[in-house]
Amino acid sequence: MKRVKVSLLGCGTVGQGFVTLLGQERSRIANRLGLLIDIDRILVRVPTRIRPGVDRSLITTSAIDVLDSDADIVVELIGGVHSAGAFVRRAIDRGRHVVTANKALLAASGGDLFQAAATAGVSIGFEASVCGGIPVITTLQRGLAGDSVESIRGIVNGTCNFILCRMEDGLSFDEALALAQERGFAEAEPSLDVDGDDAAQKLRILAAIAFDAPVIDETVIGLRDVTREDVERARLGGNVIRLVASAAETPLGVVLRVEPREIDANDPLANVRDENNAVVIRGKATGELTLTGKGAGALPTAAAVLSDVIEIARRVPAAAWASPRVPVRNADYIIAVNRR
Repeated sequence: MKRVKVSLLGCGTVGQGFVTLLGQERSRIANRLGLLIDIDRILVRVPTRIRPGVDRSLITTSAIDVLDSDADIVVELIGGVHSAGAFVRRAIDRGRHVVTANKALLAASGGDLFQAAATAGVSIGFEASVCGGIPVITTLQRGLAGDSVESIRGIVNGTCNFILCRMEDGLSFDEALALAQERGFAEAEPSLDVDGDDAAQKLRILAAIAFDAPVIDETVIGLRDVTREDVERARLGGNVIRLVASAAETPLGVVLRVEPREIDANDPLANVRDENNAVVIRGKATGELTLTGKGAGALPTAAAVLSDVIEIARRVPAAAWASPRVPVRNADYIIAVNRR
């Protein structure tokens, strides 16, 4: 039995979901895969907060305690760029493998982090950074490794999709946004979602995996100018409006676009409702492949995080866990994100 120690940076919605899911699946993973996964430490800002199912003896407010522990894998779930980036870099320097759900960090600094990981001989798992529990990154990295990707388009922001669906039901943009906030699908300050920046960050990550060419143009337009009249006009024409993120390779480079689009009601993306996500990948040999599912939420995202932990643990020789600073080469798992 291979024992694996995991330290968590952050224990918010996804972090608590990870603790819950690991508790549910730990025995199955041990029996089927021979991996006994334990949580070693958990970094939080407010130690007194009630966290159901979380062992309080594991909680600390010291990042150094977590990063300089003997954990095999550090799971970063605090979000943001600056503190998260510093923590991830220290974990890499200490010879720790990293799993992250942080799309903003990867979109901003992914190239540097993956180079550092390659130098240190460690892996970075990041399936949860795009589309929650939908395995779109694994599909691009492995499932389509034998094909050339021509284009990617998708609904990758559940907040915007929820808002547009409610506008189809007759609400105005402001009313739909307020309902999304009330139900926990939108932040109190929703600009990252409704202005399209969240979708753009995810699109940059997918494009870096799918294409070898540099990004030559990027357009990001959010939902603020979409009116109830626009939605109704599209409906009368047999169409729907969705915030579509798309990436395509041209002879000069890759073009990225995030924008509200009127699409035919028979389009695979038109049937994606509420906070769900979908990604349509077109390959030269395979044609169109559509992945749909829950793009956010505690347990779907936690499932992607746990899958990365398992994948790294299965790849690394058992002897390496005894000496985490020993370089372990997993070159096929390391990609150059953000090659702009």
